[in-house]
Amino acid sequence: MTRYLAGLIAATAALAGGVWLLLAPYGLDYPSGGTAVQVDMWTGAGVCVIALTTIGVWARAWRGQLRADGLLPERPAEEPAAAVEPEQPPAPAPVAVPTTEDLHSLLKPLVAALAADQLERTGNRHNEEDW
Repeated sequence: MTRYLAGLIAATAALAGGVWLLLAPYGLDYPSGGTAVQVDMWTGAGVCVIALTTIGVWARAWRGQLRADGLLPERPAEEPAAAVEPEQPPAPAPVAVPTTEDLHSLLKPLVAALAADQLERTGNRHNEEDW
């Protein structure tokens, strides 16, 4: 635990140094437009970025160690969205295949009605049983 705390303290001290470099041109009244102002500003910005990154890395490492030691609760594991299977619709019932006899029984009255209508229109009366 001491090494993580030491890393965080050192990174925080570096951040304070970077902020000092950013503010020094204004606090110490550097001559305007000089090279020293630009050097301090760019160096301070770089030190601040590196210090903030270092603080983040040390904090993450310390948090991981605390979780490994059992002092922090484990994060709940998130299941990927692809692992959840959508519900399958029920399979449709098998369709009964009509037989030739079913087709004849359905079409026989239709053919008889059409034949009768045709005979009425033409005026010829034939025996309906011939059809």
